[in-house]
Amino acid sequence: MFKKILNISLWVLLFGGITVLLGFAETKRNTTLCKNVDIRVTQNDTDFFITPAEVRDLITKQQGELTGKAMDKINVLQMEKMLSTNPFVADAQVYATLDGDLELKVVQRKPIVRIINSNDEAYYLDSAGYVVPLSQNFTARTLIVNGAIKEPYSKYYDHNVKQMENDTAVHSTLPGIYKLASYIYHNPFWKAQITQVYVDSANDYCLIPRVGSQRIIFGGVEDMEQKFEKLWVLYREGLNSTGKWNEYATINLKYKHQIVCTKK
Repeated sequence: MFKKILNISLWVLLFGGITVLLGFAETKRNTTLCKNVDIRVTQNDTDFFITPAEVRDLITKQQGELTGKAMDKINVLQMEKMLSTNPFVADAQVYATLDGDLELKVVQRKPIVRIINSNDEAYYLDSAGYVVPLSQNFTARTLIVNGAIKEPYSKYYDHNVKQMENDTAVHSTLPGIYKLASYIYHNPFWKAQITQVYVDSANDYCLIPRVGSQRIIFGGVEDMEQKFEKLWVLYREGLNSTGKWNEYATINLKYKHQIVCTKK
C-alpha cells in the first residue's frame, strides 16, 4: 500500500514539475523580444529560385518587422503556411526559441524538366511532380520538352502529376512527361545525353541526343526501361564500336524486341 502511495506521489510531483516548467516557458516567451531572424534556404549548388532576402520580405509583409517584436506576437504557424504556399517552396519550418531567436528553414523545389507548351508558355515540373513557374532569379539547366502540349500553367499551377493521374476528368500529357523526365534525370548517362524531347500530336516522344544527329523515336512511356536498355545496347555494341554516330537519320524504339534504324 505504501509503495502504491509513493508511486502516485511521484507521478503527482512529476506532473506538477512539468506544469511549472511549461508555465515558466510560456511566461518567458511572452516577455521575450525577437532579437534575431535566421533564414536558411536549401539550394541546389548555387540555384536560388527563392532567396533568403525574398523570404524575409514575405514574412515582413505578413507580420511586420520581427526584430524587437514580442515573441508571443509572432504567429509561427501562419508564417509556415504562407511560405508553404509559395510555388518555389517544397517545405517550410519555423522555430521560435526561448532566447528570442526565430529560425526559418526553407526547402526550395528542384526542377527536373522545363515544359514549353504549344502556346510558347514555359514552366517547370519539379522532382516531386509539381508544376512550378519560371523564376526571375535563375534559369535551371534541365531537360526541355516541347511540342503538342496544351496544358497552360494557369490551370495546373497547384497540381501534382499524381493528382492528375488519379483524376479521371483530367486528360493531361504532364504525367507521362514527368515519368520520362524523371527517369532521364535519375540516370547520369541519359541526363547527359538527352537534351530535349519533342511531343507529337499522337503523344509520342522523340528524343534529341547531345551526341549524334539522329532523332530517337521513343513512342509512349510504356516499356520505358526496356526501350532505354535497347538504346543503350545499340550505343555500346553498335555506334560506339563503329564510331558512326551520325550515319542514321532516325532510331525507332517503338517496336518490341527490335530497333529500326533509318540511314540518312
